[in-house]
Amino acid sequence: MICTGAIVQFKIARAVINDTLTLAGNEDFLRSRGVEVIDAAHTASIRQMRDCIAANPSVWNKGMME
Repeated sequence: MICTGAIVQFKIARAVINDTLTLAGNEDFLRSRGVEVIDAAHTASIRQMRDCIAANPSVWNKGMME
């Protein structure tokens, strides 16, 4: 939500997102504010994020809860 808010606040017209599968980023909210959202679905980024979470679940879960 922090990135979403910054995109809207600073009137960024287009956002390219590498991985909307691991952590959704309020794409519909951005679109409703007139932001063009491009979902790159970048396979390597998705795999890297999933591998990182699998290898470090306590770090991921701690960061998501703070």
